[in-house]
Amino acid sequence: MWKTLTPEDLDKAYSPSSVAANYREVVADYAARSGCTLTRAESMLLSYGEAFDEYVILFEPPAGDADSLLVFFHGGYWQDLSAEDSCFPADSLLSKGIAYAAVNYTLAPHASVATIVAQSAKALKRLADLRPNARIVIAGSSAGAHLAAMLISTDWQEYGLSAAPFHAAVLLSGVYDLRPLVTTYINKPLGLDVSSATAISPSFSKVRAAIPTVVCWGEHETGEFKRQSHEYASQLRQAGASVSCFEVPGRNHFDILFDLTDPASRLGAETIELLLGEKS
Repeated sequence: MWKTLTPEDLDKAYSPSSVAANYREVVADYAARSGCTLTRAESMLLSYGEAFDEYVILFEPPAGDADSLLVFFHGGYWQDLSAEDSCFPADSLLSKGIAYAAVNYTLAPHASVATIVAQSAKALKRLADLRPNARIVIAGSSAGAHLAAMLISTDWQEYGLSAAPFHAAVLLSGVYDLRPLVTTYINKPLGLDVSSATAISPSFSKVRAAIPTVVCWGEHETGEFKRQSHEYASQLRQAGASVSCFEVPGRNHFDILFDLTDPASRLGAETIELLLGEKS
């Protein structure tokens, strides 16, 4: 369907802010809430590479080593935001004895999307090595959902592991086929062509970890984000994964993240169930 769109319509279809008038305020709220979380809760900075921006912010519950860990990859089209903007989902988890990790990675144009995917795998392996007995759930929003989906397709034997080091995934408003981005304004710092976009698209990658997965999006999203989510959910099901696929009423591409760990929302409740091993 995207191939039939004019260049102007394609730009709009992959611009989440085109249907989210409050996106600047929401993104500012990410930082404000996360700043409060960093002030209130104890955290540690965990390096997973040699670059200054290859680190994870890890929050552990007061009781110590947790049985469950949510690992979050932030969005921003691989060119914006940081782990410091992504700490607030920890708030509702720590009181339940669940740990939370926000992954930082090098932003484009200083790193390619392929490099960011590799960084995400390194970060996850570092956390899995640190907490080998934890039940790990990976999550991501927008570009972060793409990164989490690529981890589902990663050959973990290349990292010395016999299987994926996580048990479930939560994907919010993701982009799983990167080809439509090639001719848009989004691609300027990414430098993708059709070949490289295809190579790093979950839609064209083998599902290696058929795990329980939530695939969701906001009511106020463009049609392309909704279409991509439906199609990727179908791909996961065909690979044998148990998938919960739904639209979040009243939410858009940005404020859907506030539901991620809110137990009063369907998204938050399902995320917590996955972390506690109550949903399969």
